[in-house]
Amino acid sequence: MHILVTDDLYTNRLQAGIVIRSLGYTYDEAVNGEQAIEKLSNNSYDLILMDIEMPVRNGLETTKYIRKHFRGIKKKTPIVAITAHNPGDFFDNYTEKGFSGLISKPITEEKLKAILTSLS
Repeated sequence: MHILVTDDLYTNRLQAGIVIRSLGYTYDEAVNGEQAIEKLSNNSYDLILMDIEMPVRNGLETTKYIRKHFRGIKKKTPIVAITAHNPGDFFDNYTEKGFSGLISKPITEEKLKAILTSLS
């Protein structure tokens, strides 16, 4: 499995990367939504972990862009919103925003395994 971790904070990307590697997966990093769009244009991912609050282009805008402008399998790539806040404070229904799932930070093995199970 190849995952794109999109988060503006290095420590969050590092921590997610440790979890991803511990599960035997590979990953790329993006520091904002613009970079995530560029990476997705040039690569294929099995999953995108998308921070909600980022500079340049936030997670909501980026997900909306991907769902609207990409085609085929890239348009359907599962995108999981990640937030440091209570997820209930952000969305009544995250799927209406284009997300495939929602988890709170920090990303742990248990949370990532649970989201992967729910997506299969």
